[in-house]
Amino acid sequence: MFPDGVVSRDEAEMFIAVAARVANTDEEWTHAFVEAICDYVLSKGKFPGHVDEETASWMMSNFGKDGPRETEVEAVLKVLERAESAPEGLCVFARDRVAALMAGNAVGVAETELVRRCLYASSGSGRTSVTAEEARWLFTLDAESDGRANDAAWGDLFVKAVLCHLMGRRAPELLEANAMMERQAWLNASTPGVGAMLSSIFSGGLNAYKAKIHEDGAVERWEGHYEVANDDAATDAKLTLEEIAWTVGMTKEDGKLTANEKALIAEIREIENGETT
Repeated sequence: MFPDGVVSRDEAEMFIAVAARVANTDEEWTHAFVEAICDYVLSKGKFPGHVDEETASWMMSNFGKDGPRETEVEAVLKVLERAESAPEGLCVFARDRVAALMAGNAVGVAETELVRRCLYASSGSGRTSVTAEEARWLFTLDAESDGRANDAAWGDLFVKAVLCHLMGRRAPELLEANAMMERQAWLNASTPGVGAMLSSIFSGGLNAYKAKIHEDGAVERWEGHYEVANDDAATDAKLTLEEIAWTVGMTKEDGKLTANEKALIAEIREIENGETT
């Protein structure tokens, strides 16, 4: 039907309309649907590969009309995994869809994998840690599923992901979505262009380049930058009283202490004992 790929919004919306009328039973259909939506979403906007606000809003409005469907959830996650950057609202939407899909069910291996992908899908933010909003989402999922025949993998992911939030490394500003798109615009510009920039850096040959590096304390500034970065990483990796208090508060928010929360607190105590000794 689409030998040249999905090239228009009408064609993408046709796929969505068909998906609303068929069951999630065939892997080939799911693959075709997901690839079609990804091709459309990631090709739109000023910078291909970056999901803009307008396209994200279109996707959320079309996927949010009825209850969550597995094919649609898979499409959203695949877009986030492949995108260079995406609006935070699309990440929130993905978490809401995954939570609705899991509601009332035990958290098995498949459901745990959905949660993991939702947490670590590439949204172009460059971060490797779990945000406070994502950690709160995990506590909500845990409270809703507590007491069911959940797979052990769910408890393991819950504990590790919350600890990743508490002790995770902050992302550098260079990897934030806006900064990446600004660099993309610069690379696409006709002037001054990458060639002109490189020509300026290396004008005068290698010896001149080395001289530029050492002038005005450039090396010292670079070393100072990396010292600060290393100090920030070391600080992030330590549990503070504020972080511990936040965790305890989250465990008390729903009025009960779940099995996963008990495991999390036990892990924090082990970490604290290791740091104090």
